[in-house]
Formats: sequence, structure tokens, C-alpha cells
Amino acid sequence: MRKKAQYTITLTLVSLLASLGVSSTFLLTKDTIKRKELAIRTEALYVVLPGLEGSPEEITAPRADDQDRVYNGVNKSGQLIGYAACGEAQGYSSKIKVMVGMDPNLEKIIGINILAQNETPGLGTKMTEVESTSTLWSVVFGKELKSTDWGSEEFWQLAESRQLERIKKFGLLKKGKKPQPWFQEQFKGKTYNQMVVSKAKDNEKIMAITGATISTKAVIHAVQNAIDKIRHLVQSPAWEIK
Repeated sequence: MRKKAQYTITLTLVSLLASLGVSSTFLLTKDTIKRKELAIRTEALYVVLPGLEGSPEEITAPRADDQDRVYNGVNKSGQLIGYAACGEAQGYSSKIKVMVGMDPNLEKIIGINILAQNETPGLGTKMTEVESTSTLWSVVFGKELKSTDWGSEEFWQLAESRQLERIKKFGLLKKGKKPQPWFQEQFKGKTYNQMVVSKAKDNEKIMAITGATISTKAVIHAVQNAIDKIRHLVQSPAWEIK
């Protein structure tokens, strides 16, 4: 009985210490994680709303949940270029979170950016992979071959830096264009009703990632979730008297 009591006490102490350690780690890293998530979301706004000048304006209530916030953005001339919001859906093995930009008329998608995913490596993870255009020559000599001007005097073009200029206020992306994954690029210009999976290339639909149809559908559902949030906030109810 005495040994049994000792085992119980030891196990209890170990559990308490483990819980204390986990809680302490969470409290110490909570603010850092929150700042990182904010940075990722803000940077994504400049990807899905190209031409955005200054900082995006939040148009939801101040106490809205981070995942429910809706933003709008203007260009240098002060003209509205669109709205953006986050959306999420369950994928094959993880929650997939996206940022989506819509045009001012809420008809077409301007762009999407996948914020978080933990899908199957080599399959679902292809949603965030950028197809490389590098060649053996560009790797060896640090140069990229122009595909449109083989015979000119400027046969070689120095590879452009992929480091984007950051906004001082947020320390985030403002100018420049970083290559986007082919999977995300195909959402540009699509309407809500065109969010349909296709196993073959179809300009009117979304081509599925080979071997990752579930992940593909999850991204589509996450995009639709974001669009629904924007429309719910921005569009006036049909019954509203104007």
C-alpha cells in the first residue's frame, strides 16, 4: 500500500510540474505568437490587395475575433481597390487558413494567400509551393536566362532579389512582387460560383492538386468562408430600405 501511495504521489507531482511547464511556456510565448500571426495576416493583405497604399483599414467591430476581421484598402489615388478577410476550413490533416481579396463590387477574387496549413508533405503542401524557374546555369552562375530574348545583347539577366520592401510601420511587405504558387494564382479573377474542383486544367474551375483533392476542396471552402464574411458585412440586406 505504501509503494502504491508513493507511485500515486510521484505521478501527481510529475503531472503538476508538466502542467506548470506547459502553462509557463504558453504565457511566455503568447504575445510573441500573437505578434507573428498579426504580421502574417497584415503581410497577406498586401498580397491579396495588390496596389494597396498605406495600411489596410479594418471595418469590423473593434472587438471582433481575429478570424472574423474584414478590411478594405485604397490605392495612391484614394480609390477603393477591394476588401479582404480570413477564411478557414478543415483539410485532410489540418485546419487551412487563407486570406482572400475581393474586388470593390464583390464579384471576383483579386487574390488569395494561404496563411496556415499542415497537410501531407509532397501532396497537400503543394498548395504553397512555388514552381522553380531556375536552371543549372542560373544556379551555377547566379543568373537567370530570359525566356523572351535569347539573341539580344542582354542575353543574361541578373536574378532579382526576392526580398520585398517592408512598410516601416508594420515591418511588412509593401512593394515588389514575390512569386506565388500556381495553385493560389488560379483563384485570381474567379467568381464564387467558379469555386469548383476540376481534375483537368480548366480556366473556369479550380484545378485540383494531384493526390490531394480533399486539401483542394478545403482551400475552396476556406475561400468561400472568407467571401461570405466580406459579403455579410459589406452588402446591404435585400430588404433594407434605401
